[in-house]
Amino acid sequence: MNEHVLEALQAESDRAADFLESLTAGDLGSPTRCPPLSVLEVAAHAFRGSRRIVEMIEAGPVEAEAEKSAITYFRYDADAEASAIVQRAQEVARTFEPAAWRPGWDEALRQAEPHLKVDPVFGTVFGLMHLSEYLKTRVVEVVIHAMDMRHALNLSPDPTGPGLTACCDVLRGLLGADVRPLGMDDVRFAETATGRATLDDAEREMLGPLADLFPVLA
Repeated sequence: MNEHVLEALQAESDRAADFLESLTAGDLGSPTRCPPLSVLEVAAHAFRGSRRIVEMIEAGPVEAEAEKSAITYFRYDADAEASAIVQRAQEVARTFEPAAWRPGWDEALRQAEPHLKVDPVFGTVFGLMHLSEYLKTRVVEVVIHAMDMRHALNLSPDPTGPGLTACCDVLRGLLGADVRPLGMDDVRFAETATGRATLDDAEREMLGPLADLFPVLA
């Protein structure tokens, strides 16, 4: 099953590469719904995940139990971390070129692939994790931030099927429920669960008490 997350991340990184390679300098400077970050800075933030994968693998696995899953990884104090996240994104953006996205992610996934059968534990910024679980967090980052970049340019979301499903599986874990049977599709769920969109009255009625748990990730 671990190969599925690799396939999802490859699909999403390729889709994002196609998008980034089509942008002008003006597009890259556009503000996003992740203030104060521009499209370029959001891309740089998401690209940093590929470098972290390479750094983790080069540092080597550890002989210890995992401390985090893809779900618990995202249970952190977003307000406390926000300024550091913005600062890192802006620092990476100073040297980041959109053309680096595709080879950077391709290299990260090439290095990750042979490890997935064993799925060792590696150190991450938020604790020890199995590689497959960390890759799931990167799917979430690439899917959601690609949507952020497209939104900045007045374009509709365009996630891949595998990427969107893998992303929403993590968000469903954070929510503790699957809202698809209630009538919410995954794109809408991804946007509302991450605070990119607000639940409307009909959705709140449909979701009942679950509505009070939105957003599950900001």
